[in-house]
Amino acid sequence: MTALWSIPDPAKADGTEAELHLAFADAYRMLNNRISLFTSLRVDALDHLALQQHLDAIGRDTAKPN
Repeated sequence: MTALWSIPDPAKADGTEAELHLAFADAYRMLNNRISLFTSLRVDALDHLALQQHLDAIGRDTAKPN
């Protein structure tokens, strides 16, 4: 099973030092939120389709914590 969790590449950001710091902080926040949502899933209680739907929702940042 795979999931695409695209985020903007902070290494490609332009701007002031503060703007660059914000780009990396945003990328970290997005990944941290998605990983937290993923690790809170009860994988043993989900069938294949439901798990894929949850993974896709996490990638869209529309997942709701269980």
